[in-house]
Amino acid sequence: MKVQAISNSGGQLPLPTLDSRWGLTREKIFPLSIGKEYAVYAITAVKDVFWYYLLDERDLPHPVWYPSPLFRVSDGSLPAHWVVNYTANATTLDRVGSSLISFKEWANDPSFYERLVEGEASAVAAFRNERNISA
Repeated sequence: MKVQAISNSGGQLPLPTLDSRWGLTREKIFPLSIGKEYAVYAITAVKDVFWYYLLDERDLPHPVWYPSPLFRVSDGSLPAHWVVNYTANATTLDRVGSSLISFKEWANDPSFYERLVEGEASAVAAFRNERNISA
């Protein structure tokens, strides 16, 4: 799946998405390049919108989530190897439960993202493999 950034401003976000506790304000400028196409590595739903995990302009070794209203879907096809999962006890942004659509190593492991951010070898290898597939 690929999306193209159409905005990098919190001013373009729908009201339910905004939450100052999480830095989601009208004044927020996201590290995205308008017009650039980004590969999506996972999708979740929070605050009445989809959020896409992608590699932004900060050159981090892991994807970061962004609200879908900042993008136009340029290729909406989902990789055949992606799966859907729901974790009932996850608590994120005032919700209980977490839905995720992604490659199986991530979608089926509630600790995957944390391990990826921390640089754990098996999580990094799984993400590197997904990056190669998405390239």
